[in-house]
Amino acid sequence: MTLLAFLGVALLVVLAGHRVAFYGDVLAEKTRMGRSLVGLFLVAATTSLPELFSSTSALLQDLPDIAVGNLLGASMVNFLLLVFVDAFHPHPVTARASQKHALSLGLAVLLLAMVGLGLFREVGLGRVGLMALLLFPLYALALWLSFRYARRFPREEAQEEAYAHIPLRLALARYGVGALVLVAAATVLPVLADRLAQETALGDAWVGTFLVALVTTLPEATVMMAAARMGAVDLAVGNAVGSTLFNTFLLGVGDLVYPIPLLEVAAKGHAATVFVLQAMAGVVLVSLMYRSLRKLWVLSYDNWAVLFLYFLAMAYGLVLR
Repeated sequence: MTLLAFLGVALLVVLAGHRVAFYGDVLAEKTRMGRSLVGLFLVAATTSLPELFSSTSALLQDLPDIAVGNLLGASMVNFLLLVFVDAFHPHPVTARASQKHALSLGLAVLLLAMVGLGLFREVGLGRVGLMALLLFPLYALALWLSFRYARRFPREEAQEEAYAHIPLRLALARYGVGALVLVAAATVLPVLADRLAQETALGDAWVGTFLVALVTTLPEATVMMAAARMGAVDLAVGNAVGSTLFNTFLLGVGDLVYPIPLLEVAAKGHAATVFVLQAMAGVVLVSLMYRSLRKLWVLSYDNWAVLFLYFLAMAYGLVLR
């Protein structure tokens, strides 16, 4: 019964995710914001809401490692999803994506550095931690810089009138409906994943990072694959990087929810995940700037590296649990 419920909800997520990707692309054209910016913040925040609900629920149940592992693991899965997008394209994804993603990748590394410092030595300020609090102004800085960059280089992305027949109001309404369905369905998925987690003996940190995170990132997977099929590579890459930024920011939100500094009590093994995430961002950043057109079998060189880093983190997490 649980399996049937899971498959039904997953199908709903897939259908709603396809609508979110399509109308997100329409909004990118209609608002002249571009696919990079829409994917980075609008679509990324929408698809990351399940992580917000599931991590908050875990913290209210006094499961800090499930919450932290879910958010960090979801960010790793976002980079892993680029591997699958790359596998279905004849040319490397990073060779087709806009180089403006370099800005958001650098900002993601900056936010992750604060999380890593907090895991090693958080500075408690009453019931909150200093490093977690710094995530709020840094995320605001990421928003401000990204919008400033979009205004400085408004023509960097080709603005083709592919959706002239769809009014802006209709696009906004249908995006909103798709987003509501996506979030409502996706918030049920962590509950089903928690049932599986209770039946395992892998540890809260590992389960949160590699089991719950895989389930809560199903919306991102659906949106990214749909965007890739439409040729909206920048929307897919922007969603992956934007979700990583948003998930990292949510650690600061979780710190406010938890009665004591969250990063202070979280397992130190999460620091390894942070290092791997920074390495993944670095690999994608280098590939984005180098723009190699070659592939090794079905994947570009950078995505082979991302795949290796993901499995390295998984194995390392089992050793440290």
